[in-house]
Amino acid sequence: MDSHFNLEPSLEGDLLWNEQFTELTFTPYKAWPAGKTIKVNINSGARSRIRLPLYSGRSWDIPVNPIFLVYLWPADGKSNLYLVNPETGDTQELITETGGILDYSITVDGAEILYSVTEDDGESTIISMDRLTGTKKKLITCSTGLCRSPKISPEGSLIAFEFISHDPGSQPGIRVYDLQTNTHSDLGAPSDYLDNPLWSASGWLVYYNHTQQGYEFWYPDQEDAIFLPNETGGDGTWSADGRFFVCSEIIFVSETLAPRHLQMYDLTEGNLTDLSQGNFLEDLNPSFSPLGTLLAFGRKSLDPASWSPGRQLWVMDIADGKINQLTDEMDFHHTSFTWHPDGEKLAFVRYNQAKLSEPPEIWLTNRDGTEKFRLIINGFSPSWIP
Repeated sequence: MDSHFNLEPSLEGDLLWNEQFTELTFTPYKAWPAGKTIKVNINSGARSRIRLPLYSGRSWDIPVNPIFLVYLWPADGKSNLYLVNPETGDTQELITETGGILDYSITVDGAEILYSVTEDDGESTIISMDRLTGTKKKLITCSTGLCRSPKISPEGSLIAFEFISHDPGSQPGIRVYDLQTNTHSDLGAPSDYLDNPLWSASGWLVYYNHTQQGYEFWYPDQEDAIFLPNETGGDGTWSADGRFFVCSEIIFVSETLAPRHLQMYDLTEGNLTDLSQGNFLEDLNPSFSPLGTLLAFGRKSLDPASWSPGRQLWVMDIADGKINQLTDEMDFHHTSFTWHPDGEKLAFVRYNQAKLSEPPEIWLTNRDGTEKFRLIINGFSPSWIP
């Protein structure tokens, strides 16, 4: 069959029959060309399972959806969700809520968008929108507090989110809502201040415990969580296979010098690796590539001779330690790094630290730092969606 199967444009990949020889699957080595049409050809001469020949060829045209960038806009008002086609610059409003959208996340397959809003009556709600139909569904209503930062588990049955109770003296926490039973459970102790839930591809949930000063790794139906001491907190990132978690941690070098380094925790081996080399580096906001071993992050020097107001975008290959600086605008702070699904591009947000009145900007660059250009003014929180 291999010699009778071809694609236009040509793509290398694996061709595999199922056990019943009723279904043929082609898996490309690289991502499908977004926004293009693939022609699938089965040439004459191909034979069936019982060796009957195909006397005339067959072909099908399969359009590949473009990859869009989703973001919140405007940054200085009630934000709603928009998308932009990076190839054309065309933008459109994707989700509109009169009170604005607090934050959002996208399911792994890109089929649904989860977002949180605050209603006029003070209730907080987590809503799901089906991208294919545009249908909205209220998933979780929080009448006694604020629910935000929803993250859905890889298999789609659990939603982890931050819950901030209206009760005086209560601490923000993490809830996990079961979509099958419509019940929820609270993680950690009631006295703990928890935030930043994030699922891995392997089904682990990590969140930060401010009270205990560390990250906790929780797995459904497992009683004990793994605890990783950490005084910094903030954004962390999972590797594509869910084995490694990278976060920032403060390192006390002396009484007057305390840089922040990137540390990688291996859930399989249970060990911790310092990825930052040097006593005068401050590394934050790591973001793993969806492919391979590349890690994007923000860096600035604490050395008085090379200090700058802004933090620059760097990319490190954790396999060999090679590192590359992608931006060099000393007044601009670069953050919110998000990789294109093919791993070849990065979107990020930059802020002018010398002119704080200027709005944030969303930029796009190749992973080697070439072809940087501005996409959106006054937007923030970018994510890719097919």
